[in-house]
Amino acid sequence: MSNQESQKVYILLSRTNTVMARFLHSMTGDEFTHASLALDPHLGRMYSFARRNFYMPLIAGFIAENIHTGVFGRQLGATCALYELEVSVDSYQRICAIIQSFFDEYALYRYNFLGLALIKFGIAHHRPYRFVCSQFVAHVLSEAGALTFSKDNSLVTPNDFAQLPQLKLVYKGLLHGPAFSPMQALSHPI
Repeated sequence: MSNQESQKVYILLSRTNTVMARFLHSMTGDEFTHASLALDPHLGRMYSFARRNFYMPLIAGFIAENIHTGVFGRQLGATCALYELEVSVDSYQRICAIIQSFFDEYALYRYNFLGLALIKFGIAHHRPYRFVCSQFVAHVLSEAGALTFSKDNSLVTPNDFAQLPQLKLVYKGLLHGPAFSPMQALSHPI
């Protein structure tokens, strides 16, 4: 795809030192426990499902986040991997429209705690207005026609994104490390 025929979106996989992230890591052994979707290379605004209040992790749902505030801003030792995905202009526009629909019904969306537990057992689970972070990113990308997955979207984990050949790894390391700058990472990919 040429630049006129395509856009880029970004998937940030991360693992912080929160209680929830430590619990998920201990249960799965996976390198990353969270997935976020960004539409711009600055990562100033990313979209995901996570806690809405830093001090109350069970109050969770659809959120807009960035790497400098909230959990990310307080977790200076967080590790991450930033991936770039080239999508068609049509898919990009659908991604934007899907994200806008989440904002339009913001109050209805909640975190899918049951779905999170069922992923471990390989049991697909769909419930209206309920997602975990990786289910959300998979849902948006597949609904927009940008990616297809070999398993049900409700079973996609953050680490599954790292296995997709369509994604280009552009940075891996500390989220707030001296080498991490989203624009620098994109201009000097791994």
